[in-house]
Amino acid sequence: SGVINVRTRFPDARPLTRVSVQHGVYSTPRSSAAKYWKGAAQQSNIRFLHSQQMGSWDVVIGGNILGDDGFLAPENIVENDAAKFRFQPWKVDRFGAEYRARLNANIRKRETKVEGMSYGLNTNWQIGESLNTLIWQNAPDSIYGAFEGAATRTNQLIGTVDPYVQYLSPSGIRHNLRTRWQYLNNDNDNEQSNGSHVLYGEYQVFVDGNRWNIPGLKITTGLVNLTALSRAELYSGGSSDGNNTATNQSVYVQVDQSIGDRFNLSGGGRYEHFAVNGKGAGKPVFRLGGNYQLAEATFLRSSYGQGFRFPTIAERYIRTGLGALQIYPNEELRPEYSWSAEIGLKQGFKVGAFAGFLDLAVFRQDFEDFIEFTFGPWGPDEGEAPTEENAYGLGFMSVNTGGSRVTGGEISINGRLQLDRVRIDILTGYTYTDPVSTTPDLNYNPDSTSNYAATYYGTSHDTTGLILKYRSPHVFRFDAQISGEKWFGGLSARYQTNLRNFDQAFISFEENPAISGINWGARDWLEQNPSLPWIIDARFGREWSNGHKVTLIVNNIANQEYAIRPMAMEAPRLTTLMYTYEIN
Repeated sequence: SGVINVRTRFPDARPLTRVSVQHGVYSTPRSSAAKYWKGAAQQSNIRFLHSQQMGSWDVVIGGNILGDDGFLAPENIVENDAAKFRFQPWKVDRFGAEYRARLNANIRKRETKVEGMSYGLNTNWQIGESLNTLIWQNAPDSIYGAFEGAATRTNQLIGTVDPYVQYLSPSGIRHNLRTRWQYLNNDNDNEQSNGSHVLYGEYQVFVDGNRWNIPGLKITTGLVNLTALSRAELYSGGSSDGNNTATNQSVYVQVDQSIGDRFNLSGGGRYEHFAVNGKGAGKPVFRLGGNYQLAEATFLRSSYGQGFRFPTIAERYIRTGLGALQIYPNEELRPEYSWSAEIGLKQGFKVGAFAGFLDLAVFRQDFEDFIEFTFGPWGPDEGEAPTEENAYGLGFMSVNTGGSRVTGGEISINGRLQLDRVRIDILTGYTYTDPVSTTPDLNYNPDSTSNYAATYYGTSHDTTGLILKYRSPHVFRFDAQISGEKWFGGLSARYQTNLRNFDQAFISFEENPAISGINWGARDWLEQNPSLPWIIDARFGREWSNGHKVTLIVNNIANQEYAIRPMAMEAPRLTTLMYTYEIN
């Protein structure tokens, strides 16, 4: 339910060129027994950017080349082969390894023959190879290895082409036309290759209320159309042959009105219609929010909004297997609905030389027909007999699990201490959430003829407080940086409570190896690691007036060994040295 805002940097009168080169080394994991290979995993990264104005054209060109060993085990272990473990940044031969090269270009015509019109094109293309795994082999001896059949090697090509036109009419009405073509091709090594073409178009109109002598009024309205054409071996479940089509059309309007100098009101509505392979649904959703300035540095805000999410092609039609783990399609999956509300207070303050803002907020979000990827006897496929090879029909599937609710609160402080020749910037915050199932006894098995009752209680590992799966109730973060004229040093810390609840199937597989033949060691790992550690990162840098800058970055400085999600290790210490040269 978050929002990410991405802004493009357009060139100014002076050309800008920036090049960054960095190299990092992963430390040896704490558990020496878990590192059964030689050598140290490493990564290299090269970035470049050039932006320049050429007459009435704005031009931006950038790129990135990354070679990352990852921090997991090699795909194949070759004893006494020193060459095997030398860093080869463009070779992907370890689980979690990745190589990619990206090139992007942005061009914009600022001055055209039509007064008030500008147009441009943005494009971004990336090619790469990766070797990913979802589940470790076993604990404690191979927590950095890969479970048999759960690793996927992917050769990927992805690109976008985004033409756009902007026009400001003499009467002050702003028109925006944004379009996109996105191409994706994933060539996988396990009969899970997939690709897609996505066509997107949005026409938006913005009107300022001053044209009607209504100061403070702003109206934004628009139309959106999206069509996705997908072909995938793994999206061939149910009635699908692997070729799928998804569409989305919507129309929206938003009205913003400032009332006096202190009160701002915003409201809007949107009608969405989604369809996958001709089966669709539509629903209007609304939002309303306000912001009131109580005092010089005191702001009160509140908002209410509705949400509507249609099942994806993958959720409805995926059919694949990761070793003994089978994944089944659900063509009867229904859309998910929600509403959310928030009220918050932002207070500015100053204590001596330290000034900043304190932000407090409480929120709630309720879901209906909540979609979860959960375990059960959903198989085997029609016409197949239950066997050990298909785990006797046991597997995962996306299902509507009924109702759920997330309530919580957040507090954050953002401030700066300004001294004579040094400044200290601080950002810290704590978030508490209580995500619970409101229908724990509901049988959400879509097969009404089955004797199996799928419920929250029956599929959850820990039902204390009815907490949802894979959720951390407490999250704390802290960041501080001290900066001088040509140097800086920073420290960040984060902590979250462990995921108490997850799919009981991961434990059940171990407890009944006669069915699955699996022993991940998950239960022993969880008993020996009942909580997550604090993760602390550090950074130090020095820059020179001639455009040179050197930065040392150390992530997970204490080299903690931990898994946020059961059976998926997080990275050990990564020490990186970065050099940047900028001409402006």
